[in-house]
Amino acid sequence: MSPGKEKGRHAGSRDFFRQLLAFFIESELHEHAAYLVDSLWDCAAPLLKDWDGLTHLLLEESPEEGE
Repeated sequence: MSPGKEKGRHAGSRDFFRQLLAFFIESELHEHAAYLVDSLWDCAAPLLKDWDGLTHLLLEESPEEGE
């Protein structure tokens, strides 16, 4: 798969996890991370179980500032 198609395929996951991280940081619920994951398991299990997509996001280079 070409890099462009790969980015498009994981764009929804990337947006979801960016919003989730922003919520987690802003809500200051760091002590309750396990509860957050447990509650997401019911509604976002396909995203959380997408090992290929999560690996891709973790290995993705950070975008340059301003992009």
